[in-house]
Amino acid sequence: MDLLRLALEAIPLGLAAALTPMLAALQILTVAQDPWRMRAVAVALGGATAFLGIGILVLAGFSQLPVDNSLGDSPIGYALRIGIGLALLLGSAWLLRPHLDLQKRMEVRVQHYVTDARIWIFFVVAFALSIKDVSSFAVLIPALHDIATSPANIVGRGLVFVLLYSLALLPVLGPILLRLVFGHRVVPSLKRAYRFTVDHQFKIVGGMCLVIGAWFLASGVIGLITNS
Repeated sequence: MDLLRLALEAIPLGLAAALTPMLAALQILTVAQDPWRMRAVAVALGGATAFLGIGILVLAGFSQLPVDNSLGDSPIGYALRIGIGLALLLGSAWLLRPHLDLQKRMEVRVQHYVTDARIWIFFVVAFALSIKDVSSFAVLIPALHDIATSPANIVGRGLVFVLLYSLALLPVLGPILLRLVFGHRVVPSLKRAYRFTVDHQFKIVGGMCLVIGAWFLASGVIGLITNS
C-alpha cells in the first residue's frame, strides 16, 4: 500500500517536472532536422545527466533522515511542501506575465545552437537548460523526500524513482520515440509543437507552478493542522 501511494504521488510530480519548455523545444527542433540521431542522443544525455545528478544528491541527503512509516506525514514533509508551494506560487506570478523580449532571445539562442554541428554542444546546452530549471527541481524534491523516507523496500523505491525520472525526462525522450516510430512523417507535427512550445513557454511553466504550488501549499497546511 505504501508503494502504491508512493507511485501515485510520483506520477503527477514527474509529469509536472517534465514541463521544461526550452529543453523540449531544443530536442523537438533537433529531432525535426537531419541528421538527428546523435544530436538527439546528446541532448537526452545532457538533460538526463543534470536531472539525475541533482536528483541522486538530493536523494542521498534525504536518505539520512529516519524512515517515515506514514508516507509524507511528518513535520519535515509538511514544511517542505508549504515552503515549495509558496515559492512556486510566487514564481507563477512572474512567469504568467508577458516576456516577449526574453522569449525571443531564448528562441534565437536555441536555433543558433541547433545549427552547430558539434555533438558536444548539444550535450552542454541541454545540461545547462536542465540544471537551471528551478521549477522542475522544486517539484521533484518532495517526491525524492517521500522516496528516501518511505518504509517500502529498496527495490520498490528504486522502481518509483525510475518512474519519476522517466516522466520527468519525457521532453528529451518523447521526441526521439516519435521520430523512431513515425519517421519523417512526424516532422511537420514536431515543427508545430516547437512553435507552440516556444510561444507559450512561460505560460506553460507558470501554469504548472500555479497548480502544483497550490496543491503543495494546501496539502502541507492541511497536514500540519490535522496532525498537530
